[in-house]
Amino acid sequence: MAVPRLSRRTLGERRPELLDSVQGEDIGAGILHLGIGAFHRAHQAVLTEQALLVEPGDWAIRGVSYRGPGAADALNPQDGLYTVVERGANERFRMVGAVRDVLYQRPDEVRAMLASSECRIVTITVTEAGYRHDPATNRLRRDDPELTADLAGRTPRTVIGQLVDGLRARRSRGEDAPITVLSCDNLLDNGKLVAGLARDFCALAGNPALADWIDGHVAFPSTVVDQIVPAPTGDCLREVEARLGLSDHAAVAGEAYRQWVIEEFDGPRPAWDRVGARFVPDIAAAQARKLRLVNGTHSAIAYLGLLAELETTAELVREEDFAEYIQALVRAETGPSLGNGDGEEAERIVRRLATPRIDHRLRQIAGQGARKLPQRLLEPARDLLAAGREPRLICLGIAGWISFLRGAKETGALDEDSRELAAAPDVDRLLGAWRGCPEDLRESKIFRDLIAEALDGLRSDGVRRTVRRAVAERN
Repeated sequence: MAVPRLSRRTLGERRPELLDSVQGEDIGAGILHLGIGAFHRAHQAVLTEQALLVEPGDWAIRGVSYRGPGAADALNPQDGLYTVVERGANERFRMVGAVRDVLYQRPDEVRAMLASSECRIVTITVTEAGYRHDPATNRLRRDDPELTADLAGRTPRTVIGQLVDGLRARRSRGEDAPITVLSCDNLLDNGKLVAGLARDFCALAGNPALADWIDGHVAFPSTVVDQIVPAPTGDCLREVEARLGLSDHAAVAGEAYRQWVIEEFDGPRPAWDRVGARFVPDIAAAQARKLRLVNGTHSAIAYLGLLAELETTAELVREEDFAEYIQALVRAETGPSLGNGDGEEAERIVRRLATPRIDHRLRQIAGQGARKLPQRLLEPARDLLAAGREPRLICLGIAGWISFLRGAKETGALDEDSRELAAAPDVDRLLGAWRGCPEDLRESKIFRDLIAEALDGLRSDGVRRTVRRAVAERN
């Protein structure tokens, strides 16, 4: 007998106590979320749900999906309801009802939502590639075919194109209610970046007046988010079904830990600050700390772990060599690049990566390395070199990425940004072709030699022995 699908009706019939604990259908949708994947469902949507429980308001979420119909097909038949499994010492199943619906290939509704006075916050999680920008200049990529089509006048499909299109409609309506755009992707100065890309789009579209209006009517605070949320698996869905007695096609699992730091802004918002989010006047230190200590570590171990034929972070940290590499990387290099060799943070990272039953796959972390590594590993390497210190362990992580690229080239499993880099015959030419690599690093003999040395070790001695030797030399 088929298990009934989760919805407000079936939840009320089978688990009425859970339906009573989530948001009702009658609240207004004040938030538009662009890119409603697993991370948003486990992070910002949960904190929004919690905020509504302590301070009611019209803050339901309408999501927009760009990668396909999966999120809409999972959430819309369920009235936006889904389960979050919080992994940790005390596992918890949480029902979330803050999501109203998901829009896929419905640009007219996205425009109408952005133009309405009801919409007061836009949140974004589309990964680095979703912004279609050049990380070397933080400008839109004029050679991007999707952006080119948006600028040529088609109904917009890109994130920045839809955002600007909706803000244009908002201006045309004479809507002066404040609106705030919050990028929640792991990008340095993400608020400033999105504001610049919106202005760039306006300039390329020949609409400087709209750019001026955006400057005066839209806030773009920067944010820091942190939570391990793997891609959903069939095992997770089956586990939720067994616990709930209903089939939940949108369930996600993640660690219980959540961090959300938001640059202060004046506009209306849910009571996020009452449920764990922090509002700060200056977010630069928090961003650098997250990108270098957490994301930088994740990227470095992803490539080295894949070379060791491991699949998940939990498998990796169970091996002493890799656990010691993480601690040495943070204590001796990425931490000191921020002026602090943070042993406590290193131990916390290892503990989080070892959280039971979080299948955080290394291949998921490894994607889009050409875009991610500049802020995660190259910037701390620059700071160490400027201080007269060798970024030996950072360069090992970069060498792991290069080895990964060369292996992936053989299978054709590379994103567009990485294909040219994978074909480079040596380190010098790879760094020269890598748009995200600063000129001073390309010219640094120490930096180039450390990467070449690590590549030689990986090739001749294998990843585990090379990691062990690098840690010993650093200690």
